[in-house]
Amino acid sequence: MAVGAVTKYNQLESVIFGTSGRQWDDTTTGSMMFCLVTNGYTPSAAHTTTTDLSTNVITTGDGSPIVLASPTLNNTTTAGRTYYDSADASFGSAVTITAKYLVCVQPVTANTFSATTSKLLFYVDLDTTSSSTSFSSTGSNFTVYAPANGWFYTE
Repeated sequence: MAVGAVTKYNQLESVIFGTSGRQWDDTTTGSMMFCLVTNGYTPSAAHTTTTDLSTNVITTGDGSPIVLASPTLNNTTTAGRTYYDSADASFGSAVTITAKYLVCVQPVTANTFSATTSKLLFYVDLDTTSSSTSFSSTGSNFTVYAPANGWFYTE
């Protein structure tokens, strides 16, 4: 699978730095969540909530939204840069899933994914071969590995 780079939605910083949101490393279960989206979705950095994902978000069964585990900040690797990391996004070891994008969201209520109101933070194209190519697993592991220095960084 040719996984693409992380692409931030325009509001990422305002959501996790704003007073009404939760910080990236908030340990509240479900503070941030991952969801999977099919190839019917056309990403735009201007999208703001899961409503913009339309019916393309997988909400039930294999591929259902999961909690972002072990969110951490690293501000020591590179001076002046903070890396936002977490555990890998593991949707299971014996699952059947077809998805195009991994999307990180901040639900309005921690640990309660909403297909309409969760705030979009970033997405990853799971197969950059073409705009319609998806990644699939059939009764096997479906894990998106966190990049070595974290999902994204700020300076």
